[in-house]
Amino acid sequence: MCSILGYFNPKINSLEIAKLNQNLSHRGPDNSTIKKYSFRQKELFLAHNRLSIQDLSDVANQPMENERFVIVFNGEIYNHLELRKKLTFKDFKTHSDTETLLFAFSEFGIKETLNLLNGMFAIALFDKLEQKLYLIRDRVGKKPLYFTFQNGEFAFASELKGMSAHLKTKTNNKALIQFMTLSYIPHDNSYYEDIYKLKPAHFLVFDGVDYKIERYWDLPKEKLNITFDEACEKTEELLKKSIQYRLISDLEVGSFLSGGVDSSLVSYFMQKLSSQKIKTFSIGFEDRAYDESIYAKEVAKFIGSEHYEYHFKANDVLNLIENFDYFYDEPFGDASSLPMMILSKITKEKVTVALSGDGGDELFFGYDRYFFTKNYFEKLNKFPYFIRVILSEIFKSTSHDKLNKISYPIKHLTPQNLYSVVSTSIKPWDLKELFSKEFIYESFKKESLDFFDLQEINLDEKELFELFSMVDFYRYIPDDIAVKVDRASMKYTLEVRNPLLDVNLIEFAYSLPTNIKLQNGAKSILKAILYKHVPKELIDRPKRGFSVPLKEWFRGDLRGILLDKIENLDSKFNKNYLKKLYNAHQNGANYEYVFWNILRLKD
Repeated sequence: MCSILGYFNPKINSLEIAKLNQNLSHRGPDNSTIKKYSFRQKELFLAHNRLSIQDLSDVANQPMENERFVIVFNGEIYNHLELRKKLTFKDFKTHSDTETLLFAFSEFGIKETLNLLNGMFAIALFDKLEQKLYLIRDRVGKKPLYFTFQNGEFAFASELKGMSAHLKTKTNNKALIQFMTLSYIPHDNSYYEDIYKLKPAHFLVFDGVDYKIERYWDLPKEKLNITFDEACEKTEELLKKSIQYRLISDLEVGSFLSGGVDSSLVSYFMQKLSSQKIKTFSIGFEDRAYDESIYAKEVAKFIGSEHYEYHFKANDVLNLIENFDYFYDEPFGDASSLPMMILSKITKEKVTVALSGDGGDELFFGYDRYFFTKNYFEKLNKFPYFIRVILSEIFKSTSHDKLNKISYPIKHLTPQNLYSVVSTSIKPWDLKELFSKEFIYESFKKESLDFFDLQEINLDEKELFELFSMVDFYRYIPDDIAVKVDRASMKYTLEVRNPLLDVNLIEFAYSLPTNIKLQNGAKSILKAILYKHVPKELIDRPKRGFSVPLKEWFRGDLRGILLDKIENLDSKFNKNYLKKLYNAHQNGANYEYVFWNILRLKD
């Protein structure tokens, strides 16, 4: 992978810009280049750190330019060789996808080129002729891109550490509230006021005076008239093509393998499509309740891969915490980022590119939380309101942790309230215990928030599986999953590619009716494909996910660190409430995700 960075009309000098670019050098250690251009009679600096994957020669370094455009680009365009065939320009100096992009934008224009791209990308494109700067982010948000426009200075960077300190003078209270509930910062917000994430599937145009943002792609609205068998056949065809695309590299490609449906499916087809034995990688845990490495090993044995594994220990957390927040930049609460960092480390020791199974749960309804929400909503909706009120009061007064957490949505019955029970740390209705009502109102212009308020999303989809799958696609994937994988892998300069999040597969999955996707339960289509090739008994078991035994660690090795952190929080937080949760956790309740978020807050 790579990093991109740019400053227009900077308030800092070129040496300081070089230092900021150096902050991003872990993303691309093979080359670092900064160039200066004239933009509306002012200075524009474009910088790039390169991790060489396609065309390892120096001539493929960036910034790269032709007569009209200058480009700095982070990502991979998997179909770039097909795009080259469409171009009238043939005098290429490299076989890099960067050069393909450069001349595609020149010949086809911005929008048409974006419609043709299959890949992951964050692009800055300077139009020397029309004197405009474009920022572009891929459809899913796999690659990060932050920007800001303050006092006439425009800046962008792959990570917040590329932003100068004078642009990060005030933290964003709305982002803090969102983070404490969701464990990530959604939408276009960042941890700092006036610094934003460019939204996935959008491009920004800056003319030196102001900017505008436009969406260039969205999920399909129409559903196909299709049978289950036809859906399986087409999904398998698209997945194979997607994996074949992602094997394009001048360096060896490996695969993450947890032993679950998605990673097993990707690894199986990858081995089938490869001319040599592939390398697969997994993480195990000393605590057998969390350990799935034995299953990954069995799948690896069946498909014939060269398998590597590492067993994650509590001591690894203490070692990773030292610079965890530096690499994630802003508070990030998905604790599975810890084993992802270790997995990236051991993978990078053998290969430079790896395939991942991310995306299957969102596209093909694999999460238990979808089923929990629908089942409980339908059951509870049959009860008269007064019965639900009584149940709510009973559950609220019980010491049973799970019943207590569901007491509010039983009374205030909505799908999003039920969904919050299993998808948030601090529940939206408990935020007023953590922060003052005035503090919440200042950010959201209302005192009581629900899940959709915090996500800043408004969807009119009525079918619940489809609704929350779309919420996850628009928010959870780009702002949690993609962030987790990008920062963890880039710490070790490992490029991770996601076959299940190929644009053609995404469009097909979201055009399938819910009843087809759920014909035989969760992830029916992916399981039907996998079980044709891999014995069912190797895969068919309760889903665990890539989880970490934080619950136990906060009663042991991390207990003292957590209490010290609570004591040192500033006045925004109700410390007494957090101490109450701390004591409850020591006595059997579970607030592991709340506490992990607390540890992630910047001092």
